[in-house]
Amino acid sequence: MNQFKLNEVINQAIVDGTQYGYLEYLEERKRKQEEMRVSGAYAWTKGNHIDDQVARAVESLGLQYQMDKAGYAWEYLQFTLSEQAEKHLIIIKNSKRTQKHFNGKRKNNPERNYLHSLSDINIAELKSAGKIFSQQNEQIELELSSPAEIHAVMNQKQLSVKETYSRFYIVTYEINDITKMIDSIKLTMPNSETMALNVVEDLTPYIQSSAVDITPEDAAPIMQEISSDNTIFSGDLNAFGYAVPTEQESESEG
Repeated sequence: MNQFKLNEVINQAIVDGTQYGYLEYLEERKRKQEEMRVSGAYAWTKGNHIDDQVARAVESLGLQYQMDKAGYAWEYLQFTLSEQAEKHLIIIKNSKRTQKHFNGKRKNNPERNYLHSLSDINIAELKSAGKIFSQQNEQIELELSSPAEIHAVMNQKQLSVKETYSRFYIVTYEINDITKMIDSIKLTMPNSETMALNVVEDLTPYIQSSAVDITPEDAAPIMQEISSDNTIFSGDLNAFGYAVPTEQESESEG
């Protein structure tokens, strides 16, 4: 997957922005708990904090971004990376892994969720690359960031794309249920034909080199929360699975 990787400076900026946005979110949760008698709805703002800080981190590197909206209130950022004559679309999503439901096969006549049309962008490039992937026995569920996004998913509303892109990336970050820290960040290319999130690169090591350090004290405001209490993750309509290059392929490349 080397030809699909982003450069290290961009990778670090994306991770820094994700970390800083999450830290900012934790600080906001703490403030609202101190100021308000009820503040659980602020759990819905995490995605906005992260999108905002990623935008600030990457704008000096030439990445552009635009706000898009689905429904009456669901706002998120689409990032565009221009390389030579090509443009690549990037979005950031919280994810969690489960062992349920996903069997690595696309259903006949599946209901198309809001990511499928964007995932179609990658089919040609992944096929032309001739990559062989080993399907992992797990389902990846992407966080639905607001009631408006849930409404968009339930009504099979598509994300709007105003330009032609060569690739579509999803940067997924996972928050540990126990520590409430981000413990995994991956750059992936979803493939709607195989229902797989093809892992382009594991960006988790960039957390260690990030200038942003999140401590248990920072995470204390949400330590007692159960993620499903305040965030809703997609079910079968958004069920992708991770797929990684086979060991044989890795050896032949190296």
